[in-house]
Formats: sequence, structure tokens, C-alpha cells
Amino acid sequence: MTTTPRPITSLTVRGHADLLAAAPVLLGFWPEESVVLMTFGAHHPFHARVDLPPLAAQRPAVRRELAEVLLEPALRHGASHVVLLYYTDEPAAAQAVHRSLRRTCRRTGLVVIAALVADRTHLRDLSAPDPDERRRRHPYDVSAHPFVLEALVSGRLAHRSRADLVASLDPDRAAAAAVSTALVAGRYADAGVPTSGRAIRAAGEWVHHAVHDLVADDALPDDTDLARLLWVMQATRVRDAAWAHLGRRTAEGHVRLWTDAVRRAPDPLVAAPAALLGWAAWQAGDGALAWVAVDRCLRAEPGYRMAEQLGSILQGAVPPQSWEGGFAWDEGLPDAG
Repeated sequence: MTTTPRPITSLTVRGHADLLAAAPVLLGFWPEESVVLMTFGAHHPFHARVDLPPLAAQRPAVRRELAEVLLEPALRHGASHVVLLYYTDEPAAAQAVHRSLRRTCRRTGLVVIAALVADRTHLRDLSAPDPDERRRRHPYDVSAHPFVLEALVSGRLAHRSRADLVASLDPDRAAAAAVSTALVAGRYADAGVPTSGRAIRAAGEWVHHAVHDLVADDALPDDTDLARLLWVMQATRVRDAAWAHLGRRTAEGHVRLWTDAVRRAPDPLVAAPAALLGWAAWQAGDGALAWVAVDRCLRAEPGYRMAEQLGSILQGAVPPQSWEGGFAWDEGLPDAG
């Protein structure tokens, strides 16, 4: 599930076209074969997206699980009203899921403000009281909508689809090869990953200062420094030295730093920067990128605890302001000596 725990911009919605234009702006990409939920009245409003199962794959248990994933966080956060948007070329799949979601909303007291099926050129209003109107197709085009144009100019809508967003973290093989060469030149494997308390503190202090300077200067590490960062961050306490510097104030800088690190990291060393990228994206309010980073981390290292923890946070639409950085990563460690 893609979640956007807080609005990334203020949008005034007056009609169906506004809703369909707002969804890609809030998510950061154009949804396809998706169910998009917008919440209103919640203590911490959020928006979410899940894949829309094709009709042939839908079973009652599948629809119940989808309703739970989407609506349970809405209820927990006190939402009173929701909008449901179905982006698909298979309207029957959307209608089947909508019937399940509508029943859950009625049972739990959530008011459905609007429910639309959109196929890129036409929409249907599933919330219309007239059955004929629910079947009627209305043309729409939001490609030049003011919401979309402003998001394109500002860079908030940088990806045509979620697949494009996923591809933005694909490895740069030439850059990764250069970092691998730097790893060999630095003879890091000979020294090993820091394990003793003093070695962890020494490596962590270097990481903390290096990350602080890179973020403050809006800079990216060269191959030598990135090789060292990736190697020593295999020790979780050393990785935590970078994590402790991360907060909402520095989140955007960390997103830039760890996006670059993920793309340049040799495959065996990508888990730590991917987890840090996910955390930074969550703190920056970019739930879509946070989920992609979590998936990237867990593909590289299944069971990576930091990524699993963040996945639970995103699944529950926990707001970024619920967490504060700046924790004592070095608590209990001996002096470096």
C-alpha cells in the first residue's frame, strides 16, 4: 500500500475532475489499476493507494483484506468521510471492490463523499443515486489541470506511473562498479565490518559527521567516501549514526543522499541505504517513495528489521510527526580511545 500520511500541498476540490487531478499530485505518480483512498476529518489526514485486483483474481477474502488494509487506518485515525477513486480499464473489477468497500463504510459509519471509476479518458460516478447515471461514461482530461501543471513545474509529479517510481531506484551499474573498485582499493574487507564497541563508535562518529556535512552542503559522496559509508553501515549501530541525524528538518537532504547511495551501491550493500531512504521519504511525507525503498531493502536482505518496522508504520498510516530523530545512537559504547 502506498500512503501519503500528510498533504504535500493544499488543494481546493470542487468537482470530479479536481479529485482525479489531485490523486496523482498527492501520490507523486499517475495511478494505474489502483484504488485510491482520500480521508477527511481524521486527526492526521492521509491518502492511500493499493493495487486493484483483476476481477478474475477477486475472491471474498481478497476483497475483505483490501477493505481492511484501506479502511482500518482511516477508522483508527478518526476519519469521518472518504473518497474512493478506481483507476482501471476493467470497470467490473472496480464495481466489485466498491461494493465491498461501501458495505464496510456503511457498517463503520464512514461517509463516502464520492466514488469514481476512471480509465484515463472517461469516468463513471459509482456514488450517483440513479443506477443509469452510475453506468454513464463522462469524458474527462486532467492533463492540463492546474493541480497537475503546478505539480509538474514544482517536481512533485515526477513519475508517470508507480513502475517509473520503482525504476528510479534501479542500480546504476557503471557507478556501482566504480564504488566496488573503491571498496577493493580501500581494503575494507581486510579490516572487516566493525564489531567491537570501540570500532563501532569510531566508525559511527565518522558516519555521523560525514552525513551531517553532506546534507548540510547538499552534496553527494565521492566513490571513496560512499564505499566507506556502505561498508561500515553493515553494522546496525553504525548505520544508526546516520539514522540519528535524520528528522523532518533534514529529510529532503537525506532523500537526495540515500537515493544516490541506493543507485550506486553494489547489490550486497544496498539494504542499509535503502532503509535510510525509506525513513527519510516517510519523514518528508512521500509515502510512495518510502514503500518503494522498503521493497528495495527487503529484496536485498529479507527480514531487515528497520525496513520491516517502517513497513508497519506505513501500513498504519502513522504520521511523520510521531517520530523525532536525534536519538543517542552511541549510548553504552566505550570511547573510541
